[in-house]
Amino acid sequence: MILQTLEEIDTTEYLSRRRLNNEILHSDRITEVYEKLPKMKELDNKISDITFSLIKSRLKNGQTGSDNASGEMEKQVSAISQEKKQLLKENGYPEDYLDLIYSCPICQDWGEVNGQVCSCIKKLRIQELYQRSNLTTLLEKENFDTFSYEYYSKEPYKNLGISPYENVKRNVENALKFVENFDNVDDNILMYGGPGLGKTFLSNCIAKALLDSGHTVLYLSSNELFSEILSIYIMSKSETEKALAKPIYEYIYSSDLLIIDDLGTEVMSSFVRSQLFEIINKRIQEQKSTLISSNLSLGELQESYTERVMSRIVDKYKLYPFYGDDIRKTRFIKSQN
Repeated sequence: MILQTLEEIDTTEYLSRRRLNNEILHSDRITEVYEKLPKMKELDNKISDITFSLIKSRLKNGQTGSDNASGEMEKQVSAISQEKKQLLKENGYPEDYLDLIYSCPICQDWGEVNGQVCSCIKKLRIQELYQRSNLTTLLEKENFDTFSYEYYSKEPYKNLGISPYENVKRNVENALKFVENFDNVDDNILMYGGPGLGKTFLSNCIAKALLDSGHTVLYLSSNELFSEILSIYIMSKSETEKALAKPIYEYIYSSDLLIIDDLGTEVMSSFVRSQLFEIINKRIQEQKSTLISSNLSLGELQESYTERVMSRIVDKYKLYPFYGDDIRKTRFIKSQN
């Protein structure tokens, strides 16, 4: 189960390793600059001497004593710090080259901010979920670089006036724009149409592109969402089960992109309908993007999930229709010839 996988993810060792690596990198930079610019070491020694004198003065006179001397020393440290930055700049280094290094400046690599789990840990856990569920391997195969139009017919489909080939090409182009503008536009996507037409593949393309750019993407099948997470967190009487479900329940609402795959395959109930509306509505309010894929038509979706749900989707989602022959069958038939 996905919840058991999440519980196993321990970030303590990861954070410790990240801090150590950054400390080593910082130390290496200091050694490098000291060798090339001996004056930098002299300036650092001056700052150390002034700081030590300042501490001694405060210990001797008390924290409130000798304010003038303290102020003068602080000015000296500030002036030397500016001189260090200028020296780095003149020699082709960034001004902050010798600053402490943090992979996450928000929590400074400790994983918490004011007692709350940092966003970097949430990203780490979701990425780890992908690793452990073998989705990472899948995304290496299913991405924008590997999307193929080969098995889509170029003949106009029924009375639509456009071929499956032209349609899916337009969907891919729109998906690329969605990724490109992800940080600037609050878009949502509904992919719908028969099975075997590339909806899940295109969802994976989007997921990989956003993961590669550092966004949090939570990918759940409809069954996982309603049966393994929501029903446990909301309806279970076991506090242990609720605690287990809580982190990923929160990710449903906080992830940059939530992907709900195969909507319509779950066991239908009033609970499912109400929770789907809650997720769609709340993520719209929080300006968080959602991607839903389904083998159902728009009419079947409205019939199954109520007009209230569909009205939010039609109003706030970009529609990506898929139609044509099942390309998995087409691929198989061609492979036999």
